[in-house]
Amino acid sequence: MNTFVLGDQTASQTVLLQKICARKDNNLLTNFLERVAVALREEVQALPKAQRDTIPNFLRLSHLLEAYTDKGIKIPQIESSLLTIAQLAHFIG
Repeated sequence: MNTFVLGDQTASQTVLLQKICARKDNNLLTNFLERVAVALREEVQALPKAQRDTIPNFLRLSHLLEAYTDKGIKIPQIESSLLTIAQLAHFIG
């Protein structure tokens, strides 16, 4: 059985995610990022309005990343999601 351990929840994944989002040479990675964006939008829509209002609107993961870092606030749910996405995308890429 293979086990994957996702690392430090406090580490910033911004630089890694920016590099990942900029890659266009890996169809599997591109597909993953597109599906992630759809899933995140659906999850955000299911949140109560007060929580939805704290999360920037986005179409793609790169848009969320840019808007979220520009906003300068830390939302634990977004931080955990971005960390997991970065690590899975790094593995896929």
